[in-house]
Amino acid sequence: MTNHEIAVRLIETADELDVVKEIYRTQKALLGFFPDEAFQQRADAKQILIAWSGSDAAGYVLFATNQRYEVRITHLCVKSEYGNRKIAKQLIAALVQAHPNHSRIRLNCRVDYEAAGRYRRMGFSELRRFPGKKQGGSELIAFALAINETPLFDALDEPSETVTVVCDTMVCIDIEDQDRPHHKASSGLRSDWLVDEINLKVTPEIFADLGRQAEPLRSDMRSAVKNGWDQVAVDPLEVERQLKEVRQVMGEPKDDASASDQRHIAIAAAIESAAFVTRDEEVLSFREQIQSSLGLRLLPPSEFITEYDAVLNSHRYQYRELTRSGIERCRVGSIDDFDLKCFIDSAGGETLKVFRAKLIAMLAAPREWEIYRVCSRSDKCIALFAIRILDGGGREIHLLRLSRRLVGTRFGRILAEYIADQPLGAWRSGQRRIVTISDRYATPLVLGACSRRGWSHADGSLWRLSLPGQWSQSSLCAELSAMSDSGIVPMEFAEQISKSIDIDHNCLGNEAETQQLERLIHPGKVTFGQLPTWVIPIQPRWAQELFDFRLWNMPLFDPETSLVINPDSAYYKSPRQGPSTPFGRILWYVSGDKRKGGGRVRACSALTKRVQGTVKNLFREFQRFGVYEWRHLMEHFKNADAQGLAIEFTSTELFENPITFEVVNDVLESHGMKRQQFISAVLIPDSAFQEIYSQSTQHEP
Repeated sequence: MTNHEIAVRLIETADELDVVKEIYRTQKALLGFFPDEAFQQRADAKQILIAWSGSDAAGYVLFATNQRYEVRITHLCVKSEYGNRKIAKQLIAALVQAHPNHSRIRLNCRVDYEAAGRYRRMGFSELRRFPGKKQGGSELIAFALAINETPLFDALDEPSETVTVVCDTMVCIDIEDQDRPHHKASSGLRSDWLVDEINLKVTPEIFADLGRQAEPLRSDMRSAVKNGWDQVAVDPLEVERQLKEVRQVMGEPKDDASASDQRHIAIAAAIESAAFVTRDEEVLSFREQIQSSLGLRLLPPSEFITEYDAVLNSHRYQYRELTRSGIERCRVGSIDDFDLKCFIDSAGGETLKVFRAKLIAMLAAPREWEIYRVCSRSDKCIALFAIRILDGGGREIHLLRLSRRLVGTRFGRILAEYIADQPLGAWRSGQRRIVTISDRYATPLVLGACSRRGWSHADGSLWRLSLPGQWSQSSLCAELSAMSDSGIVPMEFAEQISKSIDIDHNCLGNEAETQQLERLIHPGKVTFGQLPTWVIPIQPRWAQELFDFRLWNMPLFDPETSLVINPDSAYYKSPRQGPSTPFGRILWYVSGDKRKGGGRVRACSALTKRVQGTVKNLFREFQRFGVYEWRHLMEHFKNADAQGLAIEFTSTELFENPITFEVVNDVLESHGMKRQQFISAVLIPDSAFQEIYSQSTQHEP
């Protein structure tokens, strides 16, 4: 074997993916089941790095990233003949270099594997130990290697929240019985890399299913379930409510077995399970309808393993929870209006007496402080904020709390995302504004959301800018320098944004970096870089659901105080009618009757993802945004296997002065384009975008 220089890079071809799978097969006994579809998914997501020695693949690392800003290693494999070349160390170094803004690298390893010692020598620290789930499995060690030491990530040392996944009776039997043909595929649900991400459970209905099995399987499985499986605990009334929904989709059960299937699904939905895992083809035939109606994914085991990260994100962030909750924000008039104890961090040393006195003092100074509560139909206070109004229009969020009742709930997670993305209308003021979060007891759920949505940690607080308007590279640098020199923002914060400005934005391939910069100064836009702009038509019906309150045929909600807009959304188009780039800006042209708000460009969003595929697969991936039900897609596309395009977008800015179809076309004509009907997505030059944006955002005298 020649000692070539080791080069680490992403997979580029199908042949290279085959090489990775060959290496995997040599160590499959240690790594566990991983389907070909999962390899393909990770390759498409650019989550497989290969170490090359000349033309020979020496090893690979297969990984994923999560909402906690972790890089989670699934496989780290090195060929035995390269054992003394430090291939694993070079693969880890490449991971660190590729993810500088993530918190750490995480992996699980069995105590009795030699690799455990190697990870320690590479600098990994042991977080905790816990039992493995595989048959005959040893104790596991959770290892971590820090990438980013930012204090915001300190809370990651605590075990992450795991979600429940419910499996049906046949999958449970597959896992327990090594002689069954589906044992290996189903046992992948208990792989070491996945075991601390999910809680695999069964429902009490499994005993009714087992009662219909023959001996000795019936007795053997009853014993196995009682001794080795966790059963979900559930509210019977909620199960009955969900069962009605299930039967509206699947119809009345035809026998005892189908009645049990429906009850399994109802229980899984009642506990907000991330997924219900089954091999039953009849049950799986209702997967889209069940997901649309109950928000529950039905998946076979191998498909869950392939799509687990998308499944967990879909479970954690179901945006339809916002629109169903009837939430709104209002000023606090008296601290007796709600239960203060739900917002106190007693574990951190905060006391009710001090917290109460602090709020009373703030209420006594209304010119200095604004105190808000967020309420829902069922709870008069689910979130609490205290904001100090600073000179120059700045805002200091001194209290930022979610009710303890929401911690660990899906609704709490999405509310936290919204608060982090749209902090109290700050981005809609039309003024330059600096917002800082200084609450030392702020709810960690919200702080985690802030880390994902453009906030920066500096000087012991979280900071974010609102810089409306359009900025050249030089004017943006000058603005930041002036803010830093005057002490309005810490130098550390200004330097973080300056690094994003100094990137070569005119280099093709840096479009994502330009988009990130615009997110840091939202709603500001930059006049440099290669970020494309698309005018995309949208029907008024969907515009009002996705972003534009002013089109609603119902009493108008004030966009400053209503919290029913999704921070992220997705829109579906025919592939031929959508944008062809994965990143960019979207100018939304609302079609239809001018008297009802149509015939105008009304908003601008950041295009963050473009996915083409069958309608059913797109729905499974993007259903979490909650606006579209399965019937809506079928009405439009007619066929579940038809090709569609999903456009994911965020950071939507509603225009002060939506401009008309005629004016938009006049602008396009003045920039060398033909007049358009906007039947499909239209790519426009930067100069045309800048003029349209300027006219749409100018304040009327």
